[in-house]
Amino acid sequence: MQKLEDLSEEEIAVISKQISDSFFDYPYQKKDMGLLKYITRREDMFTYINGITAAACKSGLLYTTSMNREGYVFIAGEGIGSIEFFDGLKMISSEKKALGGWKNLNAFVSACFSDGKSIETRMKKARQKFIRIEMLAVRPEYQKKGFMRKMMEFVYEIADAEKVAVILDTDDEDKCKRYEHLGMKLDRIRHCGENFNMYDLIRPVSEK
Repeated sequence: MQKLEDLSEEEIAVISKQISDSFFDYPYQKKDMGLLKYITRREDMFTYINGITAAACKSGLLYTTSMNREGYVFIAGEGIGSIEFFDGLKMISSEKKALGGWKNLNAFVSACFSDGKSIETRMKKARQKFIRIEMLAVRPEYQKKGFMRKMMEFVYEIADAEKVAVILDTDDEDKCKRYEHLGMKLDRIRHCGENFNMYDLIRPVSEK
């Protein structure tokens, strides 16, 4: 695994296009429309992901599988760090633009929390430390070749060294099952509206 740092805007855009296409072209189920319920155009998905990718990269939180960049993972939390303040503002601005304004962004955020607090919010309230997988994507041509497992094991190694849990949420049942297969446990399902569900997952602190 390699940390991606000091990339140009053009390099970040290339990575963002790879990630956004993998999200936009994902075969969501009818009951789980995920981001596509709110972002219906490919160019808007790019804007959304580009803001996240740029913030992650500039804050030193973005990793890739190898020089070939088969997959990407954005992680934050204990022993890792968090998004820098101004990078976070730029990320929110990109999300607002992608979703079509503050009103739509607020509607999206409200939907995500309409069925109770996320696992991240609950763990923060309980003052439990964790590493959160903010985003993970494998480029379509490299899927089903073990790169998702490689990235998950990388995160687990860091979590075990820090003696903390790993958490994430995802917007599709099939994605949830893949994470479960790779060691995560389903904490709860948040029903956030018609055809929109969030699956909270956790890998508890290792007892090793």
